[in-house]
Amino acid sequence: MQDDNVINDISIKPSRDVTLFLLHNKHVKKVVRLSLELMVFSFNFTFTTAKMSTLMRNSQTSSLSTAILLGFIASSALLFSNKTSAQDLRMGLAVTPNAAWMVSTDYDHIPSGANLNFGYEFIADLMFSENYALGLGVHIFNTGSDLTYQVMNPDAISEILDVDRTYSLQYVELPFTFKMRTKEIGYMKIFSKFGFGLGMNVKSLATDGRHLSWEFDGDDWVNVTSDGWTINEGVDITEDIKFFRAAVIVGGGIEKNLTGSTSLTIGLNYNSSFSNVHKDVDLIKFDSGVPEVINGSPIPGIMKGNDRFLELSVGVLF
Repeated sequence: MQDDNVINDISIKPSRDVTLFLLHNKHVKKVVRLSLELMVFSFNFTFTTAKMSTLMRNSQTSSLSTAILLGFIASSALLFSNKTSAQDLRMGLAVTPNAAWMVSTDYDHIPSGANLNFGYEFIADLMFSENYALGLGVHIFNTGSDLTYQVMNPDAISEILDVDRTYSLQYVELPFTFKMRTKEIGYMKIFSKFGFGLGMNVKSLATDGRHLSWEFDGDDWVNVTSDGWTINEGVDITEDIKFFRAAVIVGGGIEKNLTGSTSLTIGLNYNSSFSNVHKDVDLIKFDSGVPEVINGSPIPGIMKGNDRFLELSVGVLF
């Protein structure tokens, strides 16, 4: 029995030492505190943005909603920075012009070309050490380009229309990336980052052009040449776009010290959505430009695809 007690004491002692070490280690306590504060900040931002999304989708209140949202971001950042030392957190602002394009994953609609868009970003890097950081912040950007697909004419069931649509989408994204930096080379550091982003759609507009392309002559569908385009600009397509957008973020760049802790940052980022951005958009399936037909009826389908963009990020870190 005495030997058993000795064995128990020996086995328990290391676990007690480890527990006491974790409880009294300053570095561990600091990481836990910052992680909890970060979780609270992210939850508050996400919850507030989700509640305001309905207002932000309304063009009459979008300016007021955006101002309130930016005020919330600034106040939350200030509160967070007051609880965190300058060595733990670096904040900054950046402009993020991008070239965006659409991608078809159903192969029944055809993307074409890339469009230039604009964005801006609030940067918050939580520093774990001099060379490693958790990249957070708020990224507001525009994306979208052109695509073509076919639909049934709602006014004539014997006609198929070609639709040329130019998308103009705006998202508020919460990035979550792991950032690695080299040591200072002269007055410059090189960095790279990889992670994910969760975006929330706040504006969905399109320029929509339609014209007659196929007509049923009683026996078969015949291609029709038509110059009668119907074009509508500023069409609200909120009901055609999913609210959430999940994306992979990969990027890199340089930081050049200006003075003190202030640095100029220039980077190139690739942001690729991996979720379907379209919501219940009907189309006609086609093969090599010809509608797919069963028993004289075109085969319906649902649009599936996403967007991607390459952006230049130019900003200042404080």
